[in-house]
Formats: sequence, C-alpha cells, structure tokens
Amino acid sequence: MNLMMNIALRLTLTIAVVLTAFPMSGENLFTTLLGKDREEVDRRIDDLWHHFFTPGDLDRYDRDGEKSVYYLSDDGMAFIMDTGNNDVRTEGMSYGMMISVQLDRRDEFDRLWSWSKANMAYDKSTPWDGYFCWQCDAEGNKIGNSNASDGELYYVTSLLLAGQRWDEPLYTDEANAILHKIMNKNGEATGVYNLFNSDNYMITFVPDRGGYYFTDPSYHLPAFLQMWSATAADNRDFWAKAASASRSHLIDAAHPVTGLYPDYSNYDGSPFRWKYSGYDTSMYMYDAIRCAMNVGMDYYLTGEDKERQTDGMRRLLRFFKNDGFRHSRFTLDGKYSEGEYSVGMAGANAVAAFALASSDDEADRELAKEYVQRLWDVEPPTGKYRYYEGMVYFLSMLHVSGHFSLDFRNK
Repeated sequence: MNLMMNIALRLTLTIAVVLTAFPMSGENLFTTLLGKDREEVDRRIDDLWHHFFTPGDLDRYDRDGEKSVYYLSDDGMAFIMDTGNNDVRTEGMSYGMMISVQLDRRDEFDRLWSWSKANMAYDKSTPWDGYFCWQCDAEGNKIGNSNASDGELYYVTSLLLAGQRWDEPLYTDEANAILHKIMNKNGEATGVYNLFNSDNYMITFVPDRGGYYFTDPSYHLPAFLQMWSATAADNRDFWAKAASASRSHLIDAAHPVTGLYPDYSNYDGSPFRWKYSGYDTSMYMYDAIRCAMNVGMDYYLTGEDKERQTDGMRRLLRFFKNDGFRHSRFTLDGKYSEGEYSVGMAGANAVAAFALASSDDEADRELAKEYVQRLWDVEPPTGKYRYYEGMVYFLSMLHVSGHFSLDFRNK
C-alpha cells in the first residue's frame, strides 16, 4: 500500500509539473456555458480580425460605419489609430501586437512593432531611453512627452510570447533589453524613474516625478508579471513579488461593496484624484473597465488568488446587473452614475465571469453565463469611437473564447 501511495504521489507531482510547464489558456466559455460550436466561435474570432485589422483608409477613419483601426504607412509599417482622438498610442499599438501574436498573425505583428520602434521609442541619448512615447500623430511625430506604463507591459509580454511562439530569439532579446533599460533608471538625477516603484513592487502611473508615486489599477496585470518571473532574463524574483503585489492591489483598490475600481489609485489601493486630469480620476470611469479583464485573466491563467478574486468579481458583476446594465461611469459607492454601459465593459466583465463560472453556487454560475451571453450578443463597434472599446472588446473575446494564452515555461 505504501508503495502504491508513493507511486501515486509521484505521478500526481509529475502531472502538476507538466501542467505548469506548458502554455496556459482558459476554457472556451462560449462553448462550456452557452453550448456554442467551436467552429462557430472560431468564425466569430476570424470575423473580428477582419473587422478591426483589414487595412483602413486613413481619409475615412472617422466616418460612420468605419470598422478598421489598422492602417498601413507608406514605408510598409502599420499603426493602430485611436480614431476618437486622431492619434496613435502605445496602448493601441501594444494591444494590436498582443492580438496579433495570439492569432498567429506575424506580418501584422512585425509591421506594428517596426512602427513602434521607428516612431515611439525614445532616443538613446535621452533619460527616457527604453520607454515609448505614449502618443504620436499618424505621421509618427511624437506628441506626448512621457510614456503610458501599460504600453510597456503589453509590448514586453507580446515580445516574450512572440519569441516563444515563433522560435525567434530576436523578439526575446528586444523584450529583455527594454526591461533592462526601464528598470535601471536614476530617477533622482534625471527625473525619469524605473517602470515599477522599487519600494512596493507596483507599476507606476508614469515613471516621472509627477507619476511615480501613484498608480492605475488597470495597469496591474499579474498574469503578465508571473510570466516575466519565469521567462525574463533578469530580476525574476522581483517580477514574482510584483505579480503578487499587483494581485493584491486589484483586491485592495476595489470598493468593498460595489467592487468598482477608481481610474487612478494610491499604492495602498485608496482612490487618487490627480489634479492635472480633466476629470475625476477617483471615480470608475474609462481606464477602470479593464480591471475586470485583468482579474479574470489572472484567475484562469495562474489561479494564484481564486477565493479573493471570486469574491471581488461577484460584487462587481452583481453591481452592474443591479444597475440594469445601464451606466458606464460611477462614484465608487455607486450612488452617482452617468454614461451608457459600453461594448468594452461587456467584454471585460465577461472575462471576469471566469471567476464565477466554476463556482459551487448555482447563482454564481448563472451570473457568469449571463455575462458571457451578453458578450456573445454584442456587436463590434463601428464609427469614430470604435478604437478603445473595440480593442478591449477584441482582447476580451480572445480570453472568453479560449484564444488567449501565456507561456510560463522557464527559459
């Protein structure tokens, strides 16, 4: 009996090692919860690719009915246009690269990365070397004078994943070069700091003197950082601690009753109202919709904090349902609301449904099913304001359909 138990234990441990050594992805909730055929789901994803990534006509970018956010430049590169603001942002470029690598679209990936390096990367002679200018015009001229920290997160993770998927060490080397530069800054001397606050392992809003001391909850992507802790060339212990810190921040920053997140927060999770912003950043507004996607992604990819994440997403999803899926902007207590429930929210909240889909509570499972059904039923956005909502929606569709994975294998 002892011998059999020993063999069984060794087999269990072997299976566990194998499972954690290979790329991880989520189940297809459209199939498991709604009964959709896999081929039907795959067709929907392919349709979305052509909707958003068929090269668009820049002269028509803001017209009613326009679908694409992907535009070719005269030099053979490509960019993702923020069609609502008539500019190009690292957010969209890095999202586009992540979507491309997840769907094995190497040509589009390379065109976006080439444009990013040619136009958005800061010169080596500046303190911002290693970072990317968060905003350019369609001709590649820099408009912004800093980065937006989520852009670097998506750039690095996309490159690490591309290196693994396409067996191309150059992508991996570029990712590690970025990490080396942005984590070895002398902020006190130059005013440009490391991407992550060294005292608390959390991502900065902007690594300059104005933004180093607060953060944005939607920039917290613990699953990405968990991947870095296994695959980055340096600082793996730091990235493991950063993943844990980000995971906890996504709990601490949520309102204890509504589950709502502020757009910006202090490192202790309390809401932060930035005096230089044109709106109240202590409210649930624009950035905050992505927090649900980040939590759901971490839930199904790492499973490191399932109990707390289930509790938090239950509160959040119940709140939106009780609001009748009507509004998009709230004070964190939910007492003030405005705007219309959006396509991006439908997507991000459906990713959060991963945290409830396998619950022992039937009410949780039904709530998860309702959110997944709402995502399936929503139409992809068109027209001038299709960019942000559309990119969050497309990423969410990849998550919920099982088309999104990360590779946690040690390299």
